Amino acid sequence: MSFSNVSTDNGLTFGAATLDNWRTLLNDSSFWDSLKFTILFVIIAVTLEYFIGFGLALLLWRPIRFGGFFRVLFSIPMMLAPVAIGFMFRMIYDQSNGPVDGTLQRIGLGQPPWLAQPHWAVASVIIMDIWEWTPLLFLLLLAGLQALPEDALEAAQLDGASGFRVITSIIFPILAPISVMVVFLRMVDAFTVFGQIFLLTGGGPGTATTSTTLFAFFQGFQNFNVSYGATIALALLVIVTAIALAYLATARFLMRRIEA
Repeated sequence: MSFSNVSTDNGLTFGAATLDNWRTLLNDSSFWDSLKFTILFVIIAVTLEYFIGFGLALLLWRPIRFGGFFRVLFSIPMMLAPVAIGFMFRMIYDQSNGPVDGTLQRIGLGQPPWLAQPHWAVASVIIMDIWEWTPLLFLLLLAGLQALPEDALEAAQLDGASGFRVITSIIFPILAPISVMVVFLRMVDAFTVFGQIFLLTGGGPGTATTSTTLFAFFQGFQNFNVSYGATIALALLVIVTAIALAYLATARFLMRRIEA
């Protein structure tokens, strides 16, 4: 479809093969803006999700009181449907009746324009994604922590290593393969973010939170430019594949340095 002229005037009809869609894509500033937002969203959201998830995993690694309850509590967000999460955060960010603005006003911090200004809208989307997907990284990293060899940790404690030194010199290097895997899975999935943003901001204000998948949806199913929508989707596939391969190559290099 991306190499054809597709018309929906008399049903779905295909024209001759052409590169017009790809030429249009390369010169489409809206596409590049959506890609910039998507990459920014992925970098910030996945980075924060990893470190928050790692911190939570460290807190619940050792047996504590009500540890099982907190594990279940922290896992609930990723079990909810994206539609429910989008609607829920839309109500949370509501400037008239939302609980966040009401609380901030009561303590004298003002009323942030969560969904009305571009920078605030981008932050709102990232916060929503962190709340939803940090539990996935938390559970995977917690499983990795529980599989750590106890003898290495005990030897470090006998040598007088501080807690921070144990984390940076023993725990983090041993967890490197799991960390690479969980970040890779979350990164690839984050590039396809759609439903939550569609329901929370609709890609606005303006095009500030229009992800590439959302842009493809608008072109293909709202503007009925089906072939161009397919071109955007295929271009995203190529870009994500290239980024994923570069990430894995970099991770292998760094892991060899850590092992050395």
